[in-house]
Amino acid sequence: MAPSFLFDFTDKSPNVTVTDIPQNALSFNIPPEEQKKLCPYPIPKLDDIVKDIERSAYQVDKRKFVSDLFECGAIAISNQVDLAQKEKREERYLQIIKSYTPALQKKLAEIFGKIYALLASVVYDNGKFNDNLGELFMKCNLGNKNAGQFFTPYHISELMARVMDETLIKEKTAGDGVITINDPCCGGGGMLVAALDVLQSCGVNYARNCFIDAGDIDERCVHMTYLQLSLAGVPAVVRHQNALTRELWGVWYTPALLFQYLRFRKYINLN
Repeated sequence: MAPSFLFDFTDKSPNVTVTDIPQNALSFNIPPEEQKKLCPYPIPKLDDIVKDIERSAYQVDKRKFVSDLFECGAIAISNQVDLAQKEKREERYLQIIKSYTPALQKKLAEIFGKIYALLASVVYDNGKFNDNLGELFMKCNLGNKNAGQFFTPYHISELMARVMDETLIKEKTAGDGVITINDPCCGGGGMLVAALDVLQSCGVNYARNCFIDAGDIDERCVHMTYLQLSLAGVPAVVRHQNALTRELWGVWYTPALLFQYLRFRKYINLN
């Protein structure tokens, strides 16, 4: 049986020690010239992750491999904070991981480690927003023509997000207020990531002054969005739902939401 901690995401990056991190990064007064050095690891390249997937999934169904990669990663994060759903999700994790050989289990964990590092890099000053999982999905040729499932290129999502009124944004977040964003058909979360990009460019601390309510009928998209929002530090609820019939099959709470539950609980609507 595969160990349930296979996907635990403790950072064990090679050649990185505490002494590699600038000492003044531990203080709140960080000189501008040091801000670009905050990320303590080399940020993985998306193309390298795609190559890792191509090399690892040749013996199995690639669509299933990528879907399981996203779901196991989402469960690994959720189970650190959402204790109410941990037991059921741990069972699901074990069901998935036991369907792979030990060698492929190791590959899944290694690839997720790179995805984790890439998505989390946005919180550092030298990180940048991008729909990384949507782009990964398309670069792996996993778009579904019959279902019309294609993820919007990030530059288009960013252009659309820029229609947000900066005056309204500042008005909503004035006095430590919260701006709410809803996307009931979120896909892989690319549009939401673009919205965060715009909010941050307007000076908004989205980790405190933004709440996202997202959902999708495709469970894989739910996992993708959950990963992207969780690792960017966004307070959010991501629902596996049918936005038209209002059927609800699952709810995922990001760590940033649960850590600030008292602040955001009035925005969480499970009806």
